[in-house]
Amino acid sequence: MKFGHIGIKVLDIEASIKFYQEVLEAKIIKDYVYPNSRLVFLEVGGTILELISKPENTERQMGPIEHIAFKIDSLAEQMRKLDALGIPYTEPRVVGSAEIIFIDGPDHERFEFVARVQMA
Repeated sequence: MKFGHIGIKVLDIEASIKFYQEVLEAKIIKDYVYPNSRLVFLEVGGTILELISKPENTERQMGPIEHIAFKIDSLAEQMRKLDALGIPYTEPRVVGSAEIIFIDGPDHERFEFVARVQMA
């Protein structure tokens, strides 16, 4: 068995694509348009995310996934990027040997950025 992808219901597909490309540096790998839906597959750091747009997607429902985490080299660099894009984030905090922040996506999906704490 191999991992396939994570499907995320979105309310505004164009806003979501822009967010995922600008903030997560996502690359579109497939874009399917069907009569009653649009499915956009993105590659982000080796993981495949599927954005699912359907007419009945009118409000965000909380699901079983609490957040999606990405490992990054520099939390300070990521915070500068988010500041430049006007995207708010939580106060950085250290958890074990990592420093983390969280942001909300355009459809209230939650993302975590994780950087290893540099030991002195």
